[in-house]
Amino acid sequence: MNKNIKLYIDMDGCLAKWNTDASIEETFEPGYFAGLEPEESLIDAVKMLAQEYDVSILSAVYQDNHSAGDKISWLKKNGLGFLDTIFVPYGESKQKYINHDYTSILIDDYSKNLEEWVLTSNCYGIKFLNGINSTKGQWTGFMIPGKMNSQALYKTIRGIVSEIVAA
Repeated sequence: MNKNIKLYIDMDGCLAKWNTDASIEETFEPGYFAGLEPEESLIDAVKMLAQEYDVSILSAVYQDNHSAGDKISWLKKNGLGFLDTIFVPYGESKQKYINHDYTSILIDDYSKNLEEWVLTSNCYGIKFLNGINSTKGQWTGFMIPGKMNSQALYKTIRGIVSEIVAA
């Protein structure tokens, strides 16, 4: 396992497909996050990556009494309950919640998260293209299309990690 690299994976819009039909009010309801549809190809790729890298889930949560629990249930149900999980209060920078002693790579679907992430040295971003994001072209860094199968996602992410490490 490459111990000098940390991979952080976002949940909503990456591992869990975002429900574009849901209102903001619905996202506050208990069970909303536990019921999101899995992005199977990325889940399988993350399982493979976890055999080679230190992988953690890094996801924003509402400050309520159920969002974090819903997400933990979702991770367990989808075979990712073995990964370390870091929950960030909604609206705060994910950057504040990581150990900066490593080369840290965030896979996220939201440009704002990635833009904040790369402001710190040794932090790199990969945008997960989920079919509903990247409409404004803000992010110009590494990108991976979510339409790939798990093996292609795994190989592409590994290739990006190798390119980052070699730079």
